[in-house]
Amino acid sequence: MSSTGARAVGTDGTDFKHRQRVAASIKLSVQYKFYLKLLFALHFLILLPLWAKVGGELIFDQFKLMKQPKLWRRMDLPNAYPWEYIWCLSFIPIILAIPSFQKNRLLLLKLSYYSQFLFGITPCAIGLGSQFPELIDYIRFGEQSKVPTFSGSFPMVILWYLFFLAVFQIQGFSMYFTFNLLNAWRRDPIILKQSADKTQNIDKKDE
Repeated sequence: MSSTGARAVGTDGTDFKHRQRVAASIKLSVQYKFYLKLLFALHFLILLPLWAKVGGELIFDQFKLMKQPKLWRRMDLPNAYPWEYIWCLSFIPIILAIPSFQKNRLLLLKLSYYSQFLFGITPCAIGLGSQFPELIDYIRFGEQSKVPTFSGSFPMVILWYLFFLAVFQIQGFSMYFTFNLLNAWRRDPIILKQSADKTQNIDKKDE
């Protein structure tokens, strides 16, 4: 009799709950990837001017590979701090994260997560602390202070603290979404394949 027979596999509702859990995790994975790509784009918008500043100093001032253009002399930028050179390497987490999205590669994304702290958060934290005396000096003495300036008049320390404000938000959210994406990929091996397939299908539609 059916009342005493074994229950058919998949009719107790657990398979439906599992599918719901997998679908929710896949949806979160796709969303986190989108948010990270957006944050990476914002990151590059800030990174490019710093590359220009540090690269210009190396090319025009230190190695003298080219003659200084008039625009460069007019900007009259101060020498780069050591933390600026380190933050110029903050593109490394991005080039680790982007390839990981295709096949949901945990190792690459994990390396990206830790390198965001190493090349992104750490140098900015050092810069924030090391330039705090300059900020205090400018607040106390204003234009009479001896802080480095941009174009000979605007204090660089103000620009740097605006930079820190933007970077800490971008890097903080990037690490947050990377951490959650790692957790989504770890929950179920099925998610790794299905989420990657869904992302690839979306990319094909966009093309």
